[in-house]
Amino acid sequence: MAQLPSLQTLRAFEAAGRLNSYSKAAEELGLTHGAVSHRIRQLEERLGLKLFRRDGNVMRMTEDGQRLHAQVRQGLSLLEQAFAPPRARAAKAQRPIVISAVPSLAAAWLSARLGEYRAERPDIDIELRVTDRLSDFKKEGVDLGVRLGRGGWDGMQSAKLFDEALTPVCTPAYRDKLDLREPADLARAAFLRNAWTPWARWFRAAGLDWPEPARGPVFDDSGLLLRAALQGDGVALGRHWLAIEEVRAGRLCAPFSVSLRDDFSYWLVWLAGRNLNPETAQFRDWLAARAAAEEHPCPLAAPEHVVAA
Repeated sequence: MAQLPSLQTLRAFEAAGRLNSYSKAAEELGLTHGAVSHRIRQLEERLGLKLFRRDGNVMRMTEDGQRLHAQVRQGLSLLEQAFAPPRARAAKAQRPIVISAVPSLAAAWLSARLGEYRAERPDIDIELRVTDRLSDFKKEGVDLGVRLGRGGWDGMQSAKLFDEALTPVCTPAYRDKLDLREPADLARAAFLRNAWTPWARWFRAAGLDWPEPARGPVFDDSGLLLRAALQGDGVALGRHWLAIEEVRAGRLCAPFSVSLRDDFSYWLVWLAGRNLNPETAQFRDWLAARAAAEEHPCPLAAPEHVVAA
């Protein structure tokens, strides 16, 4: 059996990734900044991977770091559960794990993942609450949330599930009907619009000096926007993680290779300062690991074609 990194090294890595800071990780673990830095450097050398990069005063995980972090968190959670006091291990959850999520991602991605988890853990009940607003976790009894944004919500801890990107999508029939081969071919298409995802930014990324479209139906919900595209009503600037299953199934296609990295990402959030019970913590880490294992969603928009705004 291969020799594993020490538990102290894994805890240092987990804390640094969760807090985006070696200093904060050191403070939490009662170590020096140098000790945390040394342990993470040893882990990087052991794996032959760069796990963190400096972004100003913040240490951000690389993609390799994010994938490893999700797995380490899940492993540490299982260890904590295994060594919990017998009474805590034997106690059944008094209520289900309550998750609050934005409707679009709940329908397009999360609900299927919940089905997978129930198959693995039929003893754990999960209640999914779908809402566009930011839930009050204390008043509403919410354990975990899935939010779309930039992170850093007051009073909350957060862990990124995945970044989001935008690419035009339509039905294969609509693409073929209008012969959409290059971005400039959109001049003959009907634009489906959403105030949160303006077309002008994608135009610039695709090398088009076009203004924001002034005509075309406007939708305030990303799910309804994609439904209109599925009906053949035009081309939508779709979020990758919402269009993923429709693209894989062939009901939608991405005619062009250019994708625009969105300003927002999807995050798992929970109350800061609250110790999650073992079942909730294990589910949180399972979902983070599941997200980290996902392949890039749009086969026609490979990662090397995703550009910054």
